[in-house]
Amino acid sequence: MVGKFIMKAQAWADERLRRLAGRITPDMRVVIVLVMMLAFGGLSVYMTVSAIYRIGRNDGRETGIEHIRRLQLSNDSIINPFNKQ
Repeated sequence: MVGKFIMKAQAWADERLRRLAGRITPDMRVVIVLVMMLAFGGLSVYMTVSAIYRIGRNDGRETGIEHIRRLQLSNDSIINPFNKQ
């Protein structure tokens, strides 16, 4: 059921894209592809550079180190099976 719906949606989208791309001249397709490559490439470079720039910056926050505390368990028959209270 869901598989048939997905196949129909893919076929519909493929047909619409082919019809839309068929109206564009080959020169215009090259221009569109180059503009998209430039935009996505620029976005990729920006994200990479901004991520590298922010390495080591904690924005004034410092990670605190805490020691593991001993777990406080109640006196239970499971913990002390021979201790009758």
